Amino acid sequence: MDARADDRVFLTGILVGTACGLLLGSALGLQLRPERRRAARRLLRHLLRRDDDGVRFDLLV
Repeated sequence: MDARADDRVFLTGILVGTACGLLLGSALGLQLRPERRRAARRLLRHLLRRDDDGVRFDLLV
C-alpha cells in the first residue's frame, strides 16, 4: 500500500472509532440513571484510590 492508501485507512479508522464512541457513549448516557452514576463513581473512586497509609488495621479487627 502506498502512503495515500495508508492515510485513507488511518482516517477511516479514526472516523469509525469516533462514530462508535459517540453511539456507545449516548447509549450509556441514556441507560445510566443518577443512582447508577453515583454507584459507578464510588466504584471508580474506590478502585483508583491510593492508600498511602498501608494496611488499615482497624478494619481487620
